[in-house]
Amino acid sequence: MKTKICISLRAQTLDELLKLIHEAESLNVDIIEIRLDFLSSLKGFERITGETSVPLIATNRRLQEGGFKQQNEEIRIKSLIKAANVGFNYVDVELATEGISEIVTKIRDLGAEPIVSYHDFKRTPTFSDLEKIVEKEKRVGAEICKIVTTANSVDDNVRCLLLNVAFGEETKIVCFAMGEKGALSRILAPIFGAYFTYASLKEGSETAPGQLSISSIKEIYRTLGV
Repeated sequence: MKTKICISLRAQTLDELLKLIHEAESLNVDIIEIRLDFLSSLKGFERITGETSVPLIATNRRLQEGGFKQQNEEIRIKSLIKAANVGFNYVDVELATEGISEIVTKIRDLGAEPIVSYHDFKRTPTFSDLEKIVEKEKRVGAEICKIVTTANSVDDNVRCLLLNVAFGEETKIVCFAMGEKGALSRILAPIFGAYFTYASLKEGSETAPGQLSISSIKEIYRTLGV
């Protein structure tokens, strides 16, 4: 069983980000997510694709779904289209984005795999509602369906993991819960069928609540023998 890990990187400057990419490469990571919303300027970010052979996800998260800052929506979307055009392997777009179907089509036409994402920072919806969200993501053209909720109990982890089981064989899916109580789902998601899970480069560099470091997750996987 291959348990894929994606390191999520954030930095204010491009030079700092490139250093972090090289550091992530040295850890034999499977995928690297670039959080464009943390950059003070998007100028020159196309350089990133020439700096690594590790598959890259471009994410420019809108503020309402955990982004670093308020942005002009037109500029934000243009940055994601540009990311697909300059060679990012995956581009993450929120399900609630206006014109999502057209944006996803553009991303795919430019050669990147669209990740359509949904975030809930207060709770974990019912299993039935989670299933409906996946179906919505698939309808707008997602090649990877991503659902990130918030765990208020251990049961919330179970619902996320079971969603990966339910869809994992037929769909590339990533589902887990944020927060301290969601650590179980973050760790076990790939074992239960998720395409990958997210980790930080190290403690203190998290890009979402409850994110574990890659060294912590890898140590757990070694212990579990996966």
